[in-house]
Amino acid sequence: MIDLPSWVSWSLFGLAASSICAIIGLSIFAVLSGKFQFFPPPSGNSWQHRTFMALFRLFLYPLLALSLLDFASVAPAYAVLQYTLGLVLLVVGFALAFWITFQMGWRNAFGEKHGLKTQGWFRISRNPVYVATWVGMIGWGLLANTLLVWILLALWATMYLLAPVFEEPWLEQQYGQDYLDYKRQTRRFL
Repeated sequence: MIDLPSWVSWSLFGLAASSICAIIGLSIFAVLSGKFQFFPPPSGNSWQHRTFMALFRLFLYPLLALSLLDFASVAPAYAVLQYTLGLVLLVVGFALAFWITFQMGWRNAFGEKHGLKTQGWFRISRNPVYVATWVGMIGWGLLANTLLVWILLALWATMYLLAPVFEEPWLEQQYGQDYLDYKRQTRRFL
């Protein structure tokens, strides 16, 4: 672990936590108020898309920095097991999440209508990217081994747990009966 002044760790944590909470809060407010749609954004050039992307970057970059700078080593007796398991879960989870996202299409992943995906990984889960990312997050937490990183990863996981609540009404509106049939046949997560 790098000997950081505590204000640096807390500043990174505070920026990341407030950004992910802002995403969750704006998404909930949009659903409850019915006045606008935040996630998925209505278009790639909307204020919602730009705001989401800015807030997600303000979450992710401090999380990465905190993971590297506030890294806490594992006791030698458990180090090989924890680091190996963490690395495998991180690589498999995030590689799979990126692969599925590429198959789905980046624009489709960010709220543009480019076809309902029901094949491949989407036969198993309506949200395989979220499930794969959760696997990667567990690996990330095992590698970083610090409470502040675990808290931020838990907030990210919560955002992905809530995301289908925000996405499903949009999917029903865009794809109608095709989505309702798919929803009835395929589980939300696993």
